[in-house]
Amino acid sequence: MKPRSAVRRVLASVALVVVAASACTTHAGAAAQVGDETIETSTLRGIVDRGVAVARTAAATAGQSGQNAAPVERGELQRRTLSSLVYLDLLQKEARQLGVTVTGQDVDAYYQAYGVLQFGSVAVFEQRAAQGGTAREDLRAVALSGALELAITDRLTPNAVASEADARDIYDRIVGQVGKIPLSYADARPYLIRLLASEQRTPALQTKLREISQRETVSINPRFGGWDPSQLSVVAADGSVATTPAPEPSLGSGLSTAQ
Repeated sequence: MKPRSAVRRVLASVALVVVAASACTTHAGAAAQVGDETIETSTLRGIVDRGVAVARTAAATAGQSGQNAAPVERGELQRRTLSSLVYLDLLQKEARQLGVTVTGQDVDAYYQAYGVLQFGSVAVFEQRAAQGGTAREDLRAVALSGALELAITDRLTPNAVASEADARDIYDRIVGQVGKIPLSYADARPYLIRLLASEQRTPALQTKLREISQRETVSINPRFGGWDPSQLSVVAADGSVATTPAPEPSLGSGLSTAQ
């Protein structure tokens, strides 16, 4: 595995993720249904409202310092958020199926590791997230999704991990760029050896989640679009709130390890 290509996968973009509510079996008051669980429209609206608000604040702050911030369009943010709500629900279903659990401590550790390894600090991670339309109070769910992904793929592909040498190389590059970080190599290693092997691990996870989405039946309220199981995401549809496709949100690649 080439370190440079590997780090691009480690320093990948973050998607919004939030915990879905459960309840009814129709689209009345629901943005989507995943099997017998419902993602309420009010839940979606609240997350998007917070995201739009923090993005505006971040843009204003950037403008005052002479920087340019890309605008966050509500319709695109709404579609991406709903995609992530459904995705997390699918992760949780697979975790239950496999008997996989993650603790609050696991989620906290992943939050710190992700922020430090991708952006050099948790503070910068949270700042970039706000610029992309993710409120800090919703960011912990990013860590929940990530922790679940690691735990599930450990079961699906137990032998797919990167070498010690590759993990150490990436860690040393990060430290070389930002200086001492609040994460020792011993603490970073479990994340690096898994994330650097994403080329082997991710396809297995995505295949499993596609199977679940078809078995459980994912239904999206037509006003928000439709579900595309091949992409594991909500896509725009004629007459929906978002009528044109948009690229996935990105918090940027953060640290650069190019030599």
